[in-house]
Amino acid sequence: MGRAARIAQTQGLGRPVRTYRQAFPLWFPALFVVMAVVIVGATALNPDLGTGVKAAGAAVPLVVLGVIWWVITDVRMVLCEGGILMGRFAPLLSPYAIPYRQIEPHGVTCVSDVGRLPSVTGRTYGSSLFHFPQSRRGLVLAGPPPAQARSRGVAASQVSGTGAGTLWAFAYRGAPEELISLLQQGMLAQHVPHAEMLPQIALPERAVADGVNGVAR
Repeated sequence: MGRAARIAQTQGLGRPVRTYRQAFPLWFPALFVVMAVVIVGATALNPDLGTGVKAAGAAVPLVVLGVIWWVITDVRMVLCEGGILMGRFAPLLSPYAIPYRQIEPHGVTCVSDVGRLPSVTGRTYGSSLFHFPQSRRGLVLAGPPPAQARSRGVAASQVSGTGAGTLWAFAYRGAPEELISLLQQGMLAQHVPHAEMLPQIALPERAVADGVNGVAR
């Protein structure tokens, strides 16, 4: 059982159904590649170092760089049977847990430029850390406050009523139609009011400037 499955089980969200990893702008992985090349080049071209020292001098910072990359990029949105896990899954870190019953269907929107969300709406939340200004496709939804989504061991079956006061956003790759279909199936299974209208509400994908459901402009 993977870590996402264990967290979902602990939170009472059931079995993971689909995982979406954060979509990063092209410059972000390129930055790490450049840093790795600089590290290798700096040690390999130093004439004062022996072969063993060069190998060790390159290996240690590359391992550190790899760990930093893993911690930063291991950001996921996991659709489970009873809700969503969103955030970082690296050791010692925990994602947010959002039961479907705390998501307002009228506050769900698929956008084509999620990175512009803070600047256009003037609203930022903890979930805004999961995308960059250059991020493109994303899901925006209205849900519970971050502190509530951080609570531990609250079963989805014990949660009722939406908490559509907080804006959540996630940059992802994939088809928005598939994402909304899976989200709707989960919400219908949890008997969320108006979940049957989700495709008409969240689609088609739109620009942030054209309006986001559940957000006062």
